[in-house]
Amino acid sequence: MLSKMVEGFIHRPGVHCESSALRDVFEFNGLKFSEAMIFGLGSGLGFVYWHSKQMPYPFVGGRAHNFCENLCSNLGVQVRVNRTSSKTRAYEAMKKLIGRNIPVMIHVDMPYLRYLGLPEQAHFGAHTIVVAGIDEDEGIAYIADTMFKDLQVATLKELEEARSSTFKPFPPENKWLTFEFPKKITPVEEALRNAVATTVASMVHPPIKNLGVKGIDHFANEIVTWPKMFPPEKKSSRQLYEVSYIMMEEDGTGGGLFRYLYAEFLTEAGELLNSKELLDVGQRYYQIGRKWTAIAKLMREIPEKPVAAYEAKRNLLEVAREETEALSVLGQIL
Repeated sequence: MLSKMVEGFIHRPGVHCESSALRDVFEFNGLKFSEAMIFGLGSGLGFVYWHSKQMPYPFVGGRAHNFCENLCSNLGVQVRVNRTSSKTRAYEAMKKLIGRNIPVMIHVDMPYLRYLGLPEQAHFGAHTIVVAGIDEDEGIAYIADTMFKDLQVATLKELEEARSSTFKPFPPENKWLTFEFPKKITPVEEALRNAVATTVASMVHPPIKNLGVKGIDHFANEIVTWPKMFPPEKKSSRQLYEVSYIMMEEDGTGGGLFRYLYAEFLTEAGELLNSKELLDVGQRYYQIGRKWTAIAKLMREIPEKPVAAYEAKRNLLEVAREETEALSVLGQIL
């Protein structure tokens, strides 16, 4: 029976699950970055509007899906994303790493972890946490989770259910990540240039209309159809508007659909490189973040005032234009 806490592991509260988890893991391995720097170095800024027939509601997201891989590639760190259909194999792999004094970054479906206090239907299987210890005698795990200052406790059974959930569109698939850190990482200035270039390219020239600034335009055209597709008088539809607000403003984005977090990164990068141009774009992204906050609030108003969907469309088209301009400037700086 293993009873082990990872020695030397420090958790610092953050605003976004994956960037805060990576910040913790990287610091444990000797690379101390702020969460905002982790987010920016991972080319984390993005946009996606997705609504398929298999989904009850559209999904609105503000970050790149391959953020962790980008971060490691930009810094010269090797990462492996492990998956298994076996609950036992997933647990044994985690146990082995903890036994070797290695914190384990995993994906979970949130409602199964009771310390989060979420309703049963609030499934989201892409939530990222770090397991920093297990006690098999007590049947519990110690977890570093985003905004919580202290390590949280979950039963091993809760963790098993959270890791093996099959709820779509983001089932956690018993994922765990393993890293190999080099003796010397890519110079930060070089990593910054690569990270920003990737963000600009993915946002300004996305492969499909659902992504990047094209995706924001697409969302603008779709939002005016929501009151008809999802009548506000239906209770199930009202949940869509509330969930959309939460996804954009509260649930792990740092506010403003990740734009405040990216603005913080640009400000930090500008100070590091002594670049007034980067600092200026950082200020523009703070302003863009405020507009995203206003759009999120409009989502909440649609059930009582359907005309708010048209106001949201105008704001979204404006934001798409402003982000295109800011990103174009950013692409010329680095």
